[in-house]
Amino acid sequence: MVSQNVVRMVGYAGAAANWLIPIAGIMNFPTRPLSDIDPVMTSVLCVYSMLFMRWSVSILPANYPLFLCHATNSTVQAVTLGRWTLGKLTGGSNPTEKKAIE
Repeated sequence: MVSQNVVRMVGYAGAAANWLIPIAGIMNFPTRPLSDIDPVMTSVLCVYSMLFMRWSVSILPANYPLFLCHATNSTVQAVTLGRWTLGKLTGGSNPTEKKAIE
């Protein structure tokens, strides 16, 4: 039988690996052109993180590092989706977007 400590360590390792998703979102946030943002994928990632936030505290023992990871990712994805929506509403003006040289 697997001990609780092994289960807990695997859960924390998963939380550490999951941090790559919000870190990538944070790193891309200031430089990502609006044309590169996929609203469907961003919405899916936001909902995915919300579901796993709920799951991470429903299991026993609760995995709070995983909860924090998914809370961060859900926030990053929601802000990215808001940025995309605002860009579309204002005509796609993005001050960080690089203009193509013709």
